[in-house]
Amino acid sequence: MKPIHLNLAARPYRDYRPVYAVVVVVSLLTAFLMLNNVDTYYRYVRETKSTRAKIAQLEEQTRKERELETRARQRLQGLDLVRLDEQTKYINAKLAERSFSWSRLLDELESLLADDVRLLSVSPVFDESGRIDLSLDFQSKSGDGMITTINRMNADPQFEGAFPSSESQIEGGYSFEISVQYLPQTAGAARAEVLR
Repeated sequence: MKPIHLNLAARPYRDYRPVYAVVVVVSLLTAFLMLNNVDTYYRYVRETKSTRAKIAQLEEQTRKERELETRARQRLQGLDLVRLDEQTKYINAKLAERSFSWSRLLDELESLLADDVRLLSVSPVFDESGRIDLSLDFQSKSGDGMITTINRMNADPQFEGAFPSSESQIEGGYSFEISVQYLPQTAGAARAEVLR
C-alpha cells in the first residue's frame, strides 16, 4: 500500500538556509574588504603626507643650494682672474728669490770650476714659474777653460742647457760668459737617491 502524503501548507516549502549562509559569508567578506580598503586609504594618506614633507624639505634644500651656487658664481665673476694670476706669479718669483741659497750655488760652482778658471760675477733671473736662469762671467788663463766649464756644467744634474753667450781674449787669458738654467731641487733629489 502506498503511504499518503498530505500537504497542508498554503505554499510549497523552500529551504533558504544555503542562500542565507551565502549572504552571510558574502557580507562578511564585503565587510572585511571594506575595512581593508579603509586601512589602505589611511596608510596611503599618512605615507603621502610624510613623502610630501620629505619632497618639500628636498626642494627647500635644492633652493638653498641654488642660491649658494648663484652667489658663488657672482663672486667668481667679480674676481679679476688675470690680475690675480699676475700677482700670484709675482709672489712666487719673490718667494723663489728669497729662498735662493747663494752659498749653495757658490759651493756648487766652486766644485765645477777648473783651477785656471775664475768666477767674476753671477746674475740670477727668477722666472715666474720658479725657474732660475744664471748669467755667469768667467776669466780663464787657457782657451780650454770655457769648454771645460761647459762640459762640467752639462754633466752636473743641477745645471741644464749651459751655453756660451760671449767670449773674448784679454790680457793674460780669456773672458767668457755662460748662460745656464740652475735646478737646485735636482740636487736634493739626487742626494736623497744616493742616501737610499
